[in-house]
Amino acid sequence: TDKAQAASSAAAAATEAAVEKADLAAMLATADVKQGERAFLQCRACHTLEEGGINKLGPNLFAVFDQPAGQVEGFNYSEALVASGISWDIETMDAWIKRPSEVIPGNRMVFVGIRDAQQRANLIAYLLEQTSK
Repeated sequence: TDKAQAASSAAAAATEAAVEKADLAAMLATADVKQGERAFLQCRACHTLEEGGINKLGPNLFAVFDQPAGQVEGFNYSEALVASGISWDIETMDAWIKRPSEVIPGNRMVFVGIRDAQQRANLIAYLLEQTSK
């Protein structure tokens, strides 16, 4: 039946999300922060990381984790991002770095994304290290 197929699809999606979360946690545990710093080179044209850093084409990312999206003072966010209601937890950041246009269609970030999961984990580990209060 359609209900059984829908329930099966929902269960499969939940299982896949749980596996991805566990995989991300494992990759973060073994992440190479130096490789993350290298990956950030492609981000620094638009973002700064230090406390009180300037907004560029993208917002300053200091203390971004566990904050609602669209909150950096003085940055002009897209309506799509402001209306998204997301918070920057590790899983959301991973999905965003993978493909921003899939997380929030209509956002203004001009970045195709990073497909490789370990490269994303390395970058997130670097961001966590550099942007923590």
